[in-house]
Amino acid sequence: MPEQEKNTGNSELTSAELDMLLDEVDEKFPSLPEVDIPEKSPVGESGEVRRMFSREQIASLGNIELEVRIELGQTTMLLSEVSNLRPGSVVILDKHVNELVNILVNGKAVARGELLVVNGYFCVRIKEFL
Repeated sequence: MPEQEKNTGNSELTSAELDMLLDEVDEKFPSLPEVDIPEKSPVGESGEVRRMFSREQIASLGNIELEVRIELGQTTMLLSEVSNLRPGSVVILDKHVNELVNILVNGKAVARGELLVVNGYFCVRIKEFL
């Protein structure tokens, strides 16, 4: 993938990231019609999306890959502290073990969930949408 503008900690997509996502959709689904979507109409709140697109068109969007990340926490460190990190160093984050973790889709926080371990794998149980 070509070098792209990175989202550095901001939970909202930059205009460049949004343009790249829209270009990717246009490349993969050139036959989708262009429509004006009402500005404050959350998906699912009304049947607006279902009336604008056929069931097949909506289903075809299911093939778009999105990056999903789980944010366990954050911290701020001095450059001298970072340069002294070694194998075995412990970095303390700003979240308690029982706090909900952030779920990010393409760099944007969309939900929060409970961190779990199932069959030796980390996983997240979604508790709320933002």
